Amino acid sequence: MLTYQVRPRVFRFTSGEAPTFPAQGEIRFYFQPPQPFGAAAGGGHTAVRGVAASVLFNANSGEHTIESKEPLSPLDVTVEELPRTLRLAGTTFSISQRFASLSEMEDMIESVYFVFPTLVNVPFADPPYIERVDGKVGSTSFRWELAEWQMGFRTTTQEQQEGRFVKAWERMGVLSERHRRRLVAGLHYFHVACRLARAGSTPGEFVAEVVLNLAKSLEVLFPPAGDARTRDAARAGLRNLGFSENQIECDFIPAMALRNEIDVGHVELGLFTMDQFKTIHAFTERAEGAFREMLERFLSRIESGQADIAPHELGPPRDKAVQLIKRLQESGAGGTG
Repeated sequence: MLTYQVRPRVFRFTSGEAPTFPAQGEIRFYFQPPQPFGAAAGGGHTAVRGVAASVLFNANSGEHTIESKEPLSPLDVTVEELPRTLRLAGTTFSISQRFASLSEMEDMIESVYFVFPTLVNVPFADPPYIERVDGKVGSTSFRWELAEWQMGFRTTTQEQQEGRFVKAWERMGVLSERHRRRLVAGLHYFHVACRLARAGSTPGEFVAEVVLNLAKSLEVLFPPAGDARTRDAARAGLRNLGFSENQIECDFIPAMALRNEIDVGHVELGLFTMDQFKTIHAFTERAEGAFREMLERFLSRIESGQADIAPHELGPPRDKAVQLIKRLQESGAGGTG
């Protein structure tokens, strides 16, 4: 739980130095999206009861929102909860109290930042998240920010980018062969992983799902034969693509290991140390580039006739899947109403 969201953070003080404690402080949390907090008329799924509204629907994506003619006013709530005062004004939620130490203040921030949105999510129609945190302690203002971050970019030229687009189109013929359904699936899972990595609004928000799709990409591209194990099959396939043992163990296999062991495919309630978090995050932050290179090599070798994907003949789903769908139909759980 929260394995991929917990990132090293620091306090940035305007004075450059931490204030002395104990001290009176105010912590401000800025929520998104704005509509359910009365800070915007549209853009969400929250409508005012008994008020005329317009529904916007995108027939291409299925995205839909509603906008009440008379929207909510900015939410305005004050709760006196000694020894603290809580105030919600629109999307800004503040906590004012006396803090004995910086550690106590950070514990409060982490509790609200990671946990409180999950509680608000239950009665709200639009899932909330906290985009940033700042405040004041004593006479010193502060921001609660990431301590560090890994960023990856890819340089290109006009000619290269246009050539890459043309090359991608030419490779449509590679995917048209019916026995290469595994390749279609592997590309799909990688695409989903990349989309999820860009879609997150908070650090690490969908990284577990990114790892899951990277692992799926490996598993479908390099299926085990006979009694071989999944990871060993992936290792063999990656060796055939020219990756070194160190690259395989550092850049690819961890996706499969994390899926099975650490808060991806199975629940994990254990509390990792920050050093352990950093090790996990180091892989997830560099994985996309390695998988992109792997798929580039695979596609190039198929095009040149040097290799091919393990064939998969199209057929019906597994019997267990068909039976599950049947039970859903019979129970009414698969209805659209």
